[in-house]
Amino acid sequence: MSVALGLVGAAPAAASTAAPAAMSQPDKQFTVEVPAGRADTVTGGDALVQVVVPRTVPVHQVRITVDGRDVRSAFEPVGDGRTLLGLVDGLALGENHLEVRANGEGRGRPQAELTLVNHPAHGPVFSGPHIRLYCTASGSPWNLGPVDEHCHVEEPRVTYRYRTTTNSWANWPDDGSTPDDLATTTTSTGETVPYVVRRERGTINRAVYETMILHEPGTPLPDPWTTTPGWNGRLVYTFGGACGIGHTQATSTGGVENDLLLRQGYAVASATFNVFANNCNDVTSAETAMMVKEHFTETYGPPVFTMGSGGSAGTMQQLLIANAYPGILDGVIGEIGYPDERSTTVSGHECRFLTQAASAAGLSSAQQTAVSGFAAAFTCFGYQFFDSVDWPASCPGHIPPADRYHPTGNPDGIRCAIADFVSNVYGVDPDTGFGRPIVPDTVGVQYGLRTLDDGTITPEQFVALNEAIGGLDVEGNRTPHRTSADEEAVRIAYETGRVNQFDGGLAWTPIVETRGYTDLAGDFHDRFRSWTMRERLLEANGHADNHVSVTAASGQRANEAREAALASMDAWLTARTALAAERPDLDGITLTRQSRPDGLADHCVASDGTRIDEELTLDPDAACNQLFPFHANPRVVAGGPTTSAVLKCELQALDRSAYAVEFTDEQWSRLQAVFPDGVCDWSRPGVGQVPLTDTWLRF
Repeated sequence: MSVALGLVGAAPAAASTAAPAAMSQPDKQFTVEVPAGRADTVTGGDALVQVVVPRTVPVHQVRITVDGRDVRSAFEPVGDGRTLLGLVDGLALGENHLEVRANGEGRGRPQAELTLVNHPAHGPVFSGPHIRLYCTASGSPWNLGPVDEHCHVEEPRVTYRYRTTTNSWANWPDDGSTPDDLATTTTSTGETVPYVVRRERGTINRAVYETMILHEPGTPLPDPWTTTPGWNGRLVYTFGGACGIGHTQATSTGGVENDLLLRQGYAVASATFNVFANNCNDVTSAETAMMVKEHFTETYGPPVFTMGSGGSAGTMQQLLIANAYPGILDGVIGEIGYPDERSTTVSGHECRFLTQAASAAGLSSAQQTAVSGFAAAFTCFGYQFFDSVDWPASCPGHIPPADRYHPTGNPDGIRCAIADFVSNVYGVDPDTGFGRPIVPDTVGVQYGLRTLDDGTITPEQFVALNEAIGGLDVEGNRTPHRTSADEEAVRIAYETGRVNQFDGGLAWTPIVETRGYTDLAGDFHDRFRSWTMRERLLEANGHADNHVSVTAASGQRANEAREAALASMDAWLTARTALAAERPDLDGITLTRQSRPDGLADHCVASDGTRIDEELTLDPDAACNQLFPFHANPRVVAGGPTTSAVLKCELQALDRSAYAVEFTDEQWSRLQAVFPDGVCDWSRPGVGQVPLTDTWLRF
């Protein structure tokens, strides 16, 4: 990565430095860590620290300091009494050196050190400099009070909600009385408690966050040292869909008032930056999730594990975060999802190009659908919701017109394009001052190639279609000529994980991904995206043992699959956590593989409830594919790989003998004019298609 981007690799994950070397046995040294987090990413001036005391040291002889300041009184024993948990506050911005020692005489007394790197509660931690933001925390629906220059409120607000005996939500009475219609719930651990939830809303990393957990008013407040009745020890972090260039603190999260989760005892958390409609930036989404999880842990204690949950672009975020910033989420529960934003948005642009070029080529509706690769014509229409994120002048309504970019009227205004919104990642084009353009690259792409080969379209239609494709410039304007993406931006997209090649944390993070089948109805949450996930996993890691894909008939069967995915992931992570404690020598891939529950496998579910266990495959004769056929997308029909991971192709010379059809000399001359530098060589990796540089990158 170029130095100009200011991107650096990750520091080592939270771990202690123990001394002396002679006392390296687990029972003779301290273990010091930030549970459910990293020591180099703590925020807000405090950190929950866990110290495991070796059996050779009496607990009362443990001394803990931060930069020489005694903080031992912040620690209390938990579990077996030899684990100390403490909320260390008063941290300075930057490095703070925590030291654990055993008092007493003699050489070689155990000791350990941990550097806590503290960042502001408003961030950033690793996402880079802040962009302009319009605050919402003081208004509806949050009403959290006045905000400061960072859109932060002074204190979080706590309210209570309860579930009624008629299965609806209601506010807890202001007078504190217990409602007559209060329901009870029996959690996944078998505990029956009043179905009352504590909702906390506040601001972290300039986003509004909210958490919910079972807790009855009037009982002791939760803290990291006290078991909260009803909480099953697990955290579910939710993510929302769509994709928008927000510049807003926004008015929605991924949703925490979720009966399916809360009634079973799960705690639920989310924030406004975890909804891609508000903030189509997976780096700030990751950072926000990390910080909210840290706050949750400091309030309630470390969760046993954290599961992500969310559909569509909510799945997209989970996959991007789990790959680039592993450990924030221990497992991914996805639904009707996509692997990443950039390779998905390509389909949106290409659908728009094809729609406009089809009439010039004289394509029928059926031919146009065939060229798109999708099952129905309306699918391509749906994908065009994606491409507006590359139009810099297309800003959401909350950005005042006077603040918006215009090439002549306001050249210094806010540009509402991904390249600018995520310019901390992509960098800035020195010639324009704009974010490096990652506009769709159409150079060399032979749209409709497979339909030409199979006779769906004629040679003349193929030539005319490709003549009319055009491209998109950095201002978001259609161009009659084909356009090329900035090669530096393309390379950055791959090496930072914005194009998700599943080559980081997704080598071992468990994924249970479900999809209600709606291809034939023209839904753009098409089943093919499940295959792109699988193939990328196989290409990157040589296995997909951490991925379970379920396709179900839409409606009731899809709803059942969603609930089953939660139970399956819980069972998987419960087993994985236990195995990790028993076998700390095992690597992440082995832990995931060996803890996968028996019977948890790829399958499909027919409308009558029949389950077919069958490994995910593109074979059209497979039983699940007979029920729920795969289709494709425009780039695959153009000959591209089914990973759909190539943003810009390498070129090869145009070869007349390579086609299964005959062109007239006039048609061939026109085709040469369309592709003067050659056509895509899909047998080679794409331009700039390099592996992920590292996980936990900082910008």
